[in-house]
Amino acid sequence: MDIHGRSALVSGAAAGIGRATAVALAEKGAAKILLVDIDEAGLKQTAQLVEGAGTKAVIRVVDVTDSEALAKLFGDAEQDGGLDIVFNNAGILSGPPAFPDTPLKRIQLLIAINFTAVLEATWHAIQMMKRKGGGGVIINTSSTGGLNPYLSDAPYAATKAGVLMFSRSCGPLIETDGIRVNAVCPGVTNTPILAKTGGDKVADWLEPLLAQIKVLQPEDIADAVLGLIEDDTQSGEFVVVQNERIAETA
Repeated sequence: MDIHGRSALVSGAAAGIGRATAVALAEKGAAKILLVDIDEAGLKQTAQLVEGAGTKAVIRVVDVTDSEALAKLFGDAEQDGGLDIVFNNAGILSGPPAFPDTPLKRIQLLIAINFTAVLEATWHAIQMMKRKGGGGVIINTSSTGGLNPYLSDAPYAATKAGVLMFSRSCGPLIETDGIRVNAVCPGVTNTPILAKTGGDKVADWLEPLLAQIKVLQPEDIADAVLGLIEDDTQSGEFVVVQNERIAETA
């Protein structure tokens, strides 16, 4: 898909990967981007960057776990001409304490944001795109954490594995409706969420890994997302953005 002149929605747009992707879409000539998050201050900062690139930015303060609010978000977008691109990126980690001591309420919230909201938003996007006549691209944020099991944040790994399989399962929509659903699997990325893994710091269980890898930047993930949007052959696929290993010195 040629991004120029298209309308897009980016959730989790107040910072990190969402912000970087929104800016990248603007730099590619998107006509309008709906910026979705619960952080209004962060959304305003992202909007300034998007508009600085010449694209109309529309701020929507929405809790993606609120099904009614999510339905209204897509309903309003459809009334305003619809969307060509949807990037379901909002997500959280469990944070301290590590699993299995993670509070159940936190696990329930994580599932609601990372998994349920992604399914619901994808459903709304598909229905809207079908009513528009078919065609469109949906990208869902999974994670390399969804590719391999690890105990310290098992609920996070489970949600990201679910997003990955869900996105892959939507692959045949390209044949029936011309809609492409794909997933991006970022490695460890330098976003605000990383610093919250241990509350107000990086989690102790992550420190050994960070010592062995080069942390990715949000722009690295944005590049992968744009690649999936622009490649019309990709449907039901996923792109893994791996961390480089730091060379050991003697």
